[in-house]
Amino acid sequence: MLELNAQSLLYRAEDPIHEAFVLASGSVAREHLLPTGNEKVLELAQAPQVLALGELLARTHYGASCRALAHSVVVAIDIRRLRGAIQKDPALSWRIVQTLAKRQCAIEFDVSGHHSGATGAQRILDYLLAQAGDRIGLAGETTVVLKASKKIIAARIGMTPESFSRSLRQLSDQGVVVVEGRKVHVQHAALSDIEAGKSGQRLRFVRKGKAQGVPSGARIAPGALVNLCGRCRMLSQRMAIAWALIAAGLSVEKAAVRLRRLVHEFERVLARLEALGMPDLLESGRVAVVEAWPDYRAALAEDGATPARAKRVLAASETVLDAADRLTSAAEQAFGLPDAHYVNVAGRNRMLSQRIGKLFVFREWVAEPARIQDEIDAATGEFERNLDELRHSGRRLPELSGQLQEVSDQWQRFLRALAPDVMRVQRAQHVRAVVGEADRLLRHVDTAVKLYERLTPAPAA
Repeated sequence: MLELNAQSLLYRAEDPIHEAFVLASGSVAREHLLPTGNEKVLELAQAPQVLALGELLARTHYGASCRALAHSVVVAIDIRRLRGAIQKDPALSWRIVQTLAKRQCAIEFDVSGHHSGATGAQRILDYLLAQAGDRIGLAGETTVVLKASKKIIAARIGMTPESFSRSLRQLSDQGVVVVEGRKVHVQHAALSDIEAGKSGQRLRFVRKGKAQGVPSGARIAPGALVNLCGRCRMLSQRMAIAWALIAAGLSVEKAAVRLRRLVHEFERVLARLEALGMPDLLESGRVAVVEAWPDYRAALAEDGATPARAKRVLAASETVLDAADRLTSAAEQAFGLPDAHYVNVAGRNRMLSQRIGKLFVFREWVAEPARIQDEIDAATGEFERNLDELRHSGRRLPELSGQLQEVSDQWQRFLRALAPDVMRVQRAQHVRAVVGEADRLLRHVDTAVKLYERLTPAPAA
């Protein structure tokens, strides 16, 4: 058994093959040096896996180098014993044939240019689905942990790091994935192309011709606009949670990074809304959100954690929430479409999942715990009423029904986390549990919002 630190070489190209290496934990990259002097990533291997299986059976010397991407453990097996076992054991032989056949199929797709015309988003999605394996269902999510750096993964699928980042953002904006550091949560229901009520077809990201480009300021689908406005509601609550975690000294560095990212996302949404050039009915609502934002931003940026500052952050978050909610309701009413209404209702639940979490973490900071609890109870009741309404609407498509069931299941887990528990004596432990379940609930509800958005008709040309 060998332990490898990150960037350590396991073997080099042209080294003789004396042993077979089984990756027990960690991740490695197999790389080939091109005549140009650049290294081509042949494979990103994750445990458990036999490394370079084809080379082990077909060569006497390695054709590629292998280095660890993270701390890894490998088990060395004498190659002569492995080859002898393969010859004697038909079941083992068949499993190896199947593994090699799968890799051959992957090579043929690469050689035939399977990805040559694919968009960056499609390449990344295909890579993530390959990592997820057979775990993709009708609804719910699968978490893929990126063991290699984004730079290495980009090289493996033929992209630049910059294109990789842009395309990953596109997948995130489409609701197909949720990115949290090295964790990528693939949203199953969002993988289905349910535009115009279709079901059972996988969403594809294709290249758009020049004539298909959308000019700046062009109208967007009603559901997309309602969703965009509604994101301001949700973000207003998440920023307050991140501030509270910093103030309480809980995962401070991680929470600070999250707060900066949320502030950037909120301002990005505001900029996009401004660029749309909305009618006066909606423009006044947008301006109200913009005018409420500076005070909230200033409150989030102040140093020191005191009850007085907590009250200011809480009050400012409520002001922005109220303005964003009025804007979202106005956007829904401007179109008068049932699907736009459901986008708003699902978006309300997206916000409520975070509002309840916000009120929970702020309850210890303010001197009115009874009032805060009343607001938590009111938000809980509204969430359940909204979910009942959405369940009725979601029966049209199996993806929606399945996703709403996932929301319901996660909602129950969230409620259990909110309840006092003798196993969580310390306040910090309880807060972490609540915030963690709120994050998971948010991902499920956000996917439901995106599904309703896709069902809304596009504006007439």
